[in-house]
This record gives sequence, structure tokens and C-alpha cells, in this order.
Amino acid sequence: METKSPKKGIVSWINLVARYADRLSWAILFFLMVITAADVFVRKVFNTSILGTVELTELSMVAIIFFSLAECQVHDGHIKVDLVLKSFSKRTQAVFDVITQTICFLLFSLMTWALYLHAVGMREGGEITLDLGLPKYPLVYVACIGSALLAAVLFCKAMTAVHEVFVP
Repeated sequence: METKSPKKGIVSWINLVARYADRLSWAILFFLMVITAADVFVRKVFNTSILGTVELTELSMVAIIFFSLAECQVHDGHIKVDLVLKSFSKRTQAVFDVITQTICFLLFSLMTWALYLHAVGMREGGEITLDLGLPKYPLVYVACIGSALLAAVLFCKAMTAVHEVFVP
């Protein structure tokens, strides 16, 4: 009987969380579409606008973008220029993958930490939006979570590439 390695289970769990975060971004995008259509309808019919529509659109974009980054990385959907690397062996390509995935993991880990510190500062400063008076810091926490999830996916990809380097 074959047992599942813990590493594979963690990768599956991170990929599942990335998928659910991406689906949440879809729901937010749908909400954004509905509120924008309603705003256009109200503006054309009643010659007025729904208060805060632009603000909600701006705030929603943070969640839409940051919640979809990790799922895109799971499927290798981000831009990758491998014109030169295609001519190298699979092992050499894996070495380059280890390097690039590790650098990206470190950068997004630092970005996660910086976003967390920024959110704490915004919460302490009491920053709010102009029209609706909503606090801004929860969306910076959303960006922090999305960035951390992307960093976790990048780490898993780097470890997979390390495995490909040492196990032909």
C-alpha cells in the first residue's frame, strides 16, 4: 500500500486554499459587475448614482487581484520567458526554476511582511475611505493573505524543482 508523503499533502492543501481564494475573487468580481450595472441603470433612469460604487470598485480590485495570484501560479499562468531555456536539459531547466522560484518566494515573503506592517500602521492611524467611511486596513490584510498564499505556492514550486534536480 502506497502512503501519501506529508509534503504532497501540504502542496495539495495549499493548492486547495489557492483554488478557494480564486473562487472568492470570482464572487467578488460578480458582485462588482452587479453593483456597476445597478449604478449605470440608476444613473440612466433616475439621474443619480449609488453612493460609494467607485469606492467599492477600487477596494474590490485588491481582493480580486491578490486572491487570484496564487491560483495562477499553481497553473504556471504567469509570464515566463523560456526561449533560451528550452534548449537546455530538463535538469538545467530545473536548476533555473529553483533559482527563480526561490527568489520570487523570498520577494513575496518580504512583501507579505511589509503589507502586514502597513496594515497595522493603517489600523492604528484609523484610515478610512472618503464616501462610505470604511476602514482601509482590512484590504491591506487581504493583500497580505494573498501575497502569503502566493509565497507558499512559490515555495512548493521551488521544492518541486529541487526534487527534479536531484531525482532524475
